[in-house]
Amino acid sequence: MDARNRIVMSRMAMGFFLMFLVHFSIAQETVRSREFLKEYVTYPFSDPDPVPADKKLYPYFRFDGFTDEGTVKKWKVVELENDFIKVQIMPEIGGKVWTAYDKVHQKYFLYNNEVVKFRDIAMRGPWVSGGIEANYGTIGHTPNSATSVDYLLKENSDGSQSCFVSTLDLLTRTRWVLEIKLEKDKAYFSTKSFWFNSTGNEQPYYTWMNAGIPASDDLTFLYPGTHYIGHDGKAHDWPIDEQGKDLSRYSNNDFGGSKSYHVTGAHSSYFGARWELADFGMIRYSNREDKLGKKIFLWAQSDQGKIWEDLLTDHSGQYVEIQSGRLFNQNVFNSSFTPFKQIGFLPYAAEKWTEYWYSFGDMEGFTHANLLGAYNIQIEESEVRFAFSPVKAVKDTLKIFNSAGEILAAELIDSKPLSTINHVLVCPNANQISYLELGGQRVDLQKDRKKSLSRPLKIAENYDAESAYGLYMQARDLYRFRDYLLAEQKLETALEKNDTYIPALVEMAKLKLYRMNYDAAFTYVKQALSIDTYDPEANYYYGLIADRLSLDYDAMDGFEVASLSPQFRNAAYTALSKLNLKKHNLIGSRDMAMKAMVQNSSNIEALRILYLLYRLENKQLGKEEIESKLVELNPLDHFIRFEQYFHNKDDAKKADFVSLIKSELAHETFLELGIWYASVGRLQESIGVLELAPKNAEILYWLAWLTKETPRSDAFFREAEKADLAYVFPFREESVKVLEWASNKESSWKPKYLLALIHDFRGNRKEAAALMGSERVDFAPYHVLQIRIQESATIEEKVAYAEQAIAIDPKEWRYQKILAALLSQQGKKEESVKVIQNTYKENNTNYVVGLELVKGLMKIDQYLDAERILNEIKVLPFEGATDARKYYRQTKMMLAYQALEEGEYSKALNKIEEIKLWPNNLGVGRPYPELINDKLENSLKQIVTQKMVTSGLKGNIPQEGLGKERIDEKSLIKEIKSLSFEADQRMF
Repeated sequence: MDARNRIVMSRMAMGFFLMFLVHFSIAQETVRSREFLKEYVTYPFSDPDPVPADKKLYPYFRFDGFTDEGTVKKWKVVELENDFIKVQIMPEIGGKVWTAYDKVHQKYFLYNNEVVKFRDIAMRGPWVSGGIEANYGTIGHTPNSATSVDYLLKENSDGSQSCFVSTLDLLTRTRWVLEIKLEKDKAYFSTKSFWFNSTGNEQPYYTWMNAGIPASDDLTFLYPGTHYIGHDGKAHDWPIDEQGKDLSRYSNNDFGGSKSYHVTGAHSSYFGARWELADFGMIRYSNREDKLGKKIFLWAQSDQGKIWEDLLTDHSGQYVEIQSGRLFNQNVFNSSFTPFKQIGFLPYAAEKWTEYWYSFGDMEGFTHANLLGAYNIQIEESEVRFAFSPVKAVKDTLKIFNSAGEILAAELIDSKPLSTINHVLVCPNANQISYLELGGQRVDLQKDRKKSLSRPLKIAENYDAESAYGLYMQARDLYRFRDYLLAEQKLETALEKNDTYIPALVEMAKLKLYRMNYDAAFTYVKQALSIDTYDPEANYYYGLIADRLSLDYDAMDGFEVASLSPQFRNAAYTALSKLNLKKHNLIGSRDMAMKAMVQNSSNIEALRILYLLYRLENKQLGKEEIESKLVELNPLDHFIRFEQYFHNKDDAKKADFVSLIKSELAHETFLELGIWYASVGRLQESIGVLELAPKNAEILYWLAWLTKETPRSDAFFREAEKADLAYVFPFREESVKVLEWASNKESSWKPKYLLALIHDFRGNRKEAAALMGSERVDFAPYHVLQIRIQESATIEEKVAYAEQAIAIDPKEWRYQKILAALLSQQGKKEESVKVIQNTYKENNTNYVVGLELVKGLMKIDQYLDAERILNEIKVLPFEGATDARKYYRQTKMMLAYQALEEGEYSKALNKIEEIKLWPNNLGVGRPYPELINDKLENSLKQIVTQKMVTSGLKGNIPQEGLGKERIDEKSLIKEIKSLSFEADQRMF
């Protein structure tokens, strides 16, 4: 080959090589996704509660079965990966982001739990630690945190990929959608929330993202702020507390119990954490207006918190939670007596926000963060030390400015994601530095005091919580916490003080509406309008209540006047659109839906109405436009998929609709959609949805009612009458008319029982009790409900109800527990103990029953038997549980007292000493000494030692027990026995 050919071939080879490099570079800048099954050692949950839950949790039910024996299980995993990070999502465990991994630094920047270990922490019980958990609805870990949710994997047009997870929250009837997105050229992933209130009523408003990260002594929390507030709204200094401790350092929290710091007081858009020894950290970033709340949760560093490390993982170590919320704190009711009250989720309102999660490292410190990455910026006399860990490629000039906008220093920055750069910029006037700009982002370099906020943290001294206004505010927050009974009591008192106070009148109307007492609701809201005819909230609820009373023109009048107010305009237009559609006024319905869309372009209810109208009017272009908007907001929108099926009725469209409803309680998703169609007068579509649903009695009664003018109705009704009612918990107002119809159709206990559940849930106990008959019913929860709602029943009648439930289902331990409690109330304590003793013998791994038996034995002074059970029981506690410890303490002291009475002083002292032990099997760890109240033990020890002296005994008499003051033995024993009187309450 001649030289010329060699040159040509060489150039061709180089060309191919360069093409390969370009292709390889492009190929590497992609996002890879996969769905697969992954094995985890799993500690499962079980034992769902068949008894209707209390109002706080209903219509959900708890799971009470937990185990310390693991088994290997395969879980569905969705994985998103690019060149920089890898994100793992678990759609069968609440859709949580299980973990995230930095491929450059080769470290997890979210806590990675190597096992799936369910423990009793969430509202419904099961919960697992680690990753990121999304919560929407009411305070506490979401009811869906441990069960399957709907999910969809999607490749976006820009090359990014998203996993959408979503479910219907039954406590609020709101739907949330979380898009977990990974871009091809970014070292962060984002979580975009879309949350919509599709009801015409105000709903509770609570949403927090809980991220787990590894705990270690070198961990520092990166939380700008001047104060932290608790769940109760009380403010404390941050980061240096009143004792001079820097609480932002994990190791300095080695005191007290578990901690919740809601950090506030500074204007910042990020928070995060850094591990000093690894020179590695992580950041959560969002626009500040999207997420005001910044919380840290720490387990106690004493054994009180350390036990949760073993309870929640095997070898992954302890974790902490860093959390973001829409509001400043996760407020409990006491927070209502501070500035940090509760807001509500307005009717037909939509909420959207995006958060970004990323890691950083190799910066030898940290000072700032934004969407470009993390910084460590140190300003010295004549220079600026600039360390930067970017999350995307940056090629731009770094410019440093003074407050007048003049450039003080500049330097070209060329960086790649997660490749830390370090620069020293010469800046003679460094003391004038105000801010820097890089890559379209600004970093404020002013001293922290400039960012401190003046927002009040304490309530005004002259604020009167017991005034009409103060009581109304309490009631308003209680309504938003779903505590309707106490809210009503507060409003009654407020109106006694001022019966013309409009906010209290409207709030009472809302409560009466919730209770389906429409006439009373109408009376209250009319009273409000008689004082101010333009009050926006009064007018809106006037319209809503009039609609329930079939007063169409009053309803329109109320909504039309409410639309004068920007606050209720969106809801009023939406309600008018639905009202017109129900009356077959398609033109009026469309006009109002379009007006609603102007107010809220993410109004799912208005979009659905418009889609339906365009379909009815055969306007294909309009329908396609609305479909595009709906799918953009929620790619998992089941309405669109059903519409596509309903229009074509082919198997592929049917499978497309049904297959994406993956949530645990899938039938509720079908029922919600079916009821929506019925609410706008589209009965055939409602029937079509419910015919595809998993069938239970409530859905079958709905089908019978929807088809009541056809021969099919009887067949659906008969099927409903044969259906099992286990775990059928109706709660919707719309189901009342259906179940009333079914109750009147035939004399059957089933629809009456389901109707009683709705009335009891909504606070109408008398109405619920009137629906329940005295006939023999072969369904155990029916008789348990009788115990709850028949308030005038004698204790003997309630015992009979419990015995009927047990006769039907003798293996259900909850019925035995109920019977034992009733017998104890009767004074039949020995009989009560026998019942629970037999139940425990059948399953001595049930620690709930075991602790109930211990409590019963203590009541009849059988402390030796109680001690034996406490020695063998294995308690897997819920968060904050201390009952087992209280029983242990009381048992040991009473055994000591019995030994004392028998003159066995050494034995008595030994039993008192045993109280100092904190056996692991009881599920309560030893707190720090300052939290241990041993006053009763010391008093008892003093009595023992004094009796040893007066008895003339010689030998080893404890000198610390020789107190001089006289102790009343009877009062002491009474106080000891009262330890078990107050049972633990779950936190949320």
